[in-house]
Amino acid sequence: MRRLALLLLVALGAVLLASCGGGDDQEGVEDLLDKAFSGDIHSADLKLEAEVELKGLVKDPIKIEAEGPFRTNEGKLPSADIELRVGSGGGQTITSGVLTTGDRVFLKFQDVYYEQPQAQVRRTNRGLAKRKGRPTLGQLGLDPRSWLAEAKDEGDAEVAGVDTHHVSGTLDVVSLMRNLNKFVRRSASALGSGSDTPAPLTGADIRELSDAVKDPSFDVYVGKQDNLIRRVSGRIEFDIPEADQSGLGGLRGGSIKFSVELRDVNGDQAIEAPTHSRPLSTLTDSLGGALDALGAGGGTGQEPGPEEGAEDGSSDADQFRQYADCLDKARPEDTEQLQRCADLLQQP
Repeated sequence: MRRLALLLLVALGAVLLASCGGGDDQEGVEDLLDKAFSGDIHSADLKLEAEVELKGLVKDPIKIEAEGPFRTNEGKLPSADIELRVGSGGGQTITSGVLTTGDRVFLKFQDVYYEQPQAQVRRTNRGLAKRKGRPTLGQLGLDPRSWLAEAKDEGDAEVAGVDTHHVSGTLDVVSLMRNLNKFVRRSASALGSGSDTPAPLTGADIRELSDAVKDPSFDVYVGKQDNLIRRVSGRIEFDIPEADQSGLGGLRGGSIKFSVELRDVNGDQAIEAPTHSRPLSTLTDSLGGALDALGAGGGTGQEPGPEEGAEDGSSDADQFRQYADCLDKARPEDTEQLQRCADLLQQP
């Protein structure tokens, strides 16, 4: 069933959230994890690396990298400047990103920034302002600490120039999925995002995912001086029952490997809005709503500004059509041609 593949990706996202959740004997290890996952991380430079292998669907593993600073804000969206790179063994890499200042939100696509309608951002922030303090995972119903089982002390290690305690263990998939149900129920009201939230996982979904995942492992690295998380990494392997493979396009199984590292924790991360940007509607309209399906767009509700008239929008749409045509003709390994395609977006 297609839900299984989606659930596996949800599991990865949930594990990554744990990194921001802001001992010699077993009791000491458990106490260390308790302190680490209750620690207050309100800013850091994030670096994420992941590799997804989908046997039967794609020949080469999909590689995902994300990097950049973030900072939480009281009563509004966090500030962040994250660049995302997605590629495979075929040689082609797609670069995008997101930049938020708390009051403004931008999507970055092929080195061009597109701004989310400010009225939409203000509505989101009004919902966040109703809750006191900075948003926490606990307010959303998430308890990453409960997902980690059979923890053991692996000794000391240096991460991002910081001396850390290294703890390893297994991931409790059933606990994680049940916890996600709480997240689904609370996310809309906590984030002020309205009613468009996914349905909670059923007991059958949880059993299906638990049966598919094999030996999920994790590693956590905790700063010795401040008991704050510096890195979370892990590996999840899964096998799809033969009866379900046809419904997933022939997916037989695969693996997800990931590492999330935090540098300069609780530092003074500076994040500023870009000097130039275009309205997000320019991008979503030109790509035929594809980004709406991915959750990046939505109704804009934004009127053109003084420098964003209909003539400019038409020019942008023509540029995107030329860009799409160029990509269709380019070979994935021809980096020079791919760059020439990207240059089409920069033309005045």
